[in-house]
Amino acid sequence: MGGISTPETHATQWTDSANLPTFANRNVPVYDVQSTDLICRSPDMTFAAKPFAIEAGKNVRVTWSLDVKTWPFVDVPPKGPCAFWLAPVSSKGIGKVWSKIYDYTNDGKDGDETKWCSDAIAAKGYYDVLIPSEIAKGTYILRSEIIDILDASVSNYDDYSMGPRFYPNCLLLDITGTGTAPLKSPVSILDVYKPYYKKPLFPKTVKNSQLKLPNPAPYAPAKP
Repeated sequence: MGGISTPETHATQWTDSANLPTFANRNVPVYDVQSTDLICRSPDMTFAAKPFAIEAGKNVRVTWSLDVKTWPFVDVPPKGPCAFWLAPVSSKGIGKVWSKIYDYTNDGKDGDETKWCSDAIAAKGYYDVLIPSEIAKGTYILRSEIIDILDASVSNYDDYSMGPRFYPNCLLLDITGTGTAPLKSPVSILDVYKPYYKKPLFPKTVKNSQLKLPNPAPYAPAKP
């Protein structure tokens, strides 16, 4: 992930100071769904980053690249769905603390014509995500996740070079506003994906248009 802004300030106030450090220069995906790397792919959970201020009910613009020509930092571009999660910073992302605020799989087409969430990100270098208006003010971790489904029709139970490739990244938000609600239906990231240690996330029998990401349901309806 490159950084964060709002849609209105993207050109003038983009910042990367809210990012949590990511190991291996953002190039290495997470295969092991039992690893805590799946949470934020970060070697540093001490939160030295500077939170980005955003009002609940507003969009944040999560940026992977200011120049789409440099996307996606890896030789083979990830192809697949994405999701965005929030957790209180005090939790350090551990346990049943994550609430999915948005996810998007694809445009409903099958075969090579399918346009995934990753394609929408690649076209612009960023993605806009709505912070739910009812959320109580405070400091939160925003976790973005792109799932490369190239080998997702198998699990990595027997071969750690196979299975879905997860690209999670995290940054800090200082959410302001008048909301008072706690996060809705919080879950553990590791619990959500634990079943896919031994079974495929994306079975061969499932068409692209039928793919649904694991629960929970997000706050916001899916749209590209």
